[in-house]
Amino acid sequence: MTNEYVRPLPCVRDEGGEIAMQGRKRQFLKICEELYELAEAVIRYDWHGDDEELINIVEEAADVITAVTTLEQAIGIDEAARDEAQMRVNAKNRERGRL
Repeated sequence: MTNEYVRPLPCVRDEGGEIAMQGRKRQFLKICEELYELAEAVIRYDWHGDDEELINIVEEAADVITAVTTLEQAIGIDEAARDEAQMRVNAKNRERGRL
């Protein structure tokens, strides 16, 4: 595995390969669905604590991040704006001693 940074890519196509024209409400519900799956994965890990469950947490968290990125892109928040926002949040958390 490399130390290369990988950004989440917004999902712009449906399962059939067509450009997806999903409404904001549907995209927000997708975030909720993925967040719920992440919560389930964390609970399963707390119960079982095995490596398979840990890998599932990582993948479900990436699904949440991708769903959020998809919503942002759909409403016109591009990669540069997402980067700027993340830098501001990181700086704020650094100032608060959280990093």
